[in-house]
Amino acid sequence: MVAKNMRVVFTGGGSGGHTMPAVAMIEFIKKYCSENKIDYNFLCIGSKDGVERDIVTKKGIDYKSVSTGKLRRYLSFKNFTDMFRIIKGFFQSLKIISNFKPDLIFSTGGFVSVPVVIAAKRKKISIVIHEQTIDAGLANKIASKFADKVCITFSESKKYFPESKVVVTGIPLRDEVFSGSIESARSRFGFDSERPTVFFTGGGLGCHILNEVSLEIIDSLLDKVNIIFQTGKNSDFDIMRDFRETLTDDKKKKFFLYDFIGEEIGDIYSIADLIVARSGAGTVNEILARKTPAIFIPLAIATNNEQYKNALVVTQYGGAVILEEKELTANKLNDLLNKILFTEKLSEMKNNLSTISFSDGRENILKVILDELQSV
Repeated sequence: MVAKNMRVVFTGGGSGGHTMPAVAMIEFIKKYCSENKIDYNFLCIGSKDGVERDIVTKKGIDYKSVSTGKLRRYLSFKNFTDMFRIIKGFFQSLKIISNFKPDLIFSTGGFVSVPVVIAAKRKKISIVIHEQTIDAGLANKIASKFADKVCITFSESKKYFPESKVVVTGIPLRDEVFSGSIESARSRFGFDSERPTVFFTGGGLGCHILNEVSLEIIDSLLDKVNIIFQTGKNSDFDIMRDFRETLTDDKKKKFFLYDFIGEEIGDIYSIADLIVARSGAGTVNEILARKTPAIFIPLAIATNNEQYKNALVVTQYGGAVILEEKELTANKLNDLLNKILFTEKLSEMKNNLSTISFSDGRENILKVILDELQSV
């Protein structure tokens, strides 16, 4: 029987891919606590300037920042200097945890999570971590040595962690991903339903090369498609906004521009016929959940080419195609869009995705967390 008060620290960040699973679990556990009359107190620990700070605080969740350093797999002087930042982050985490007195730490990875997890182990607090990608991140590989349980999205990730700790749960997805509808989307965007709608996104941090290349083809694409575009929170948004102002009034109505997408995501998935995106684990799993065809542009510098491997999960079902970053040009992207949107290819991809059974990971992860709390 779980105690009538649940105190949990959530940690992880550096990108939306680490942050959104944590947010999904926070909201899901809150709902569980409310339904079961359990008092709860949640705290997030992240970096001072990471994307996780804005995402979490806008959700009304208490937030504390700690010093963090990047863990590199190659020789660099910054490995030496960042080690001191990590040590500082450890002592900051130790103080925060001592004051908050959590029952459990839930970590979704990223460099900021390492000092928090080590501090929690020092305080003998239960630790559950979640790995989103097929190829485990270095932060989670380190954290797994201190964790009690390691939840993974893909069974292929088992090899990176101690076998006795691993549970295949799937990835937690936020309610917003499932909440939209075609009716709500049509009201929100006012698009011509006879035209296909394309959603371009490089994720919360954006994808500069996609933003840059897309600028060359958006004007002509708007002759035949509707476009929703997320640039990421960076200077590319201002450039894209200025570009939008040069379009005709008619084309402006067919082009919605965001720096960061929040609750709109459900409506976007409902109306999008095709997505052009990076292939982080969160994006890939959202696409599988909403069964939307995609063109994936994997991050070329991702460790062990993990984004390419994530993309393969969908391409093997016939629901996506991969356009590698080194091959990405305006002409190639434009040609690929036309070959999919205006041929039988789009219907084939949709049909292939419709046969896939997808399970949201929140219930499974909650069970792991509750089991850990019961064992304390």
